[in-house]
Amino acid sequence: MHPEMIRAIATQQVADRHTEAQARLRGKLARQARKANRRGRAADPLAGVRIPDYVDGTSRHESRPAGQVTASAGGSGQAVRRDAA
Repeated sequence: MHPEMIRAIATQQVADRHTEAQARLRGKLARQARKANRRGRAADPLAGVRIPDYVDGTSRHESRPAGQVTASAGGSGQAVRRDAA
């Protein structure tokens, strides 16, 4: 068999296995969501993940000490101030 044909068959097999793995993962997540719903818990797997609102890793709702200097101030050493809006 020609090496290119072997390579093409191997690529198809890898793609098929990847698709099957994704389907198994979706099934597992669906089972976990149904189980969580039966138990009355939130089924969102990202519910506990905290995503920062700003580049320096802080969120809008965090309080900071006044005059705190951050690395995102452009290296000028000036305090970064944000509106409380």
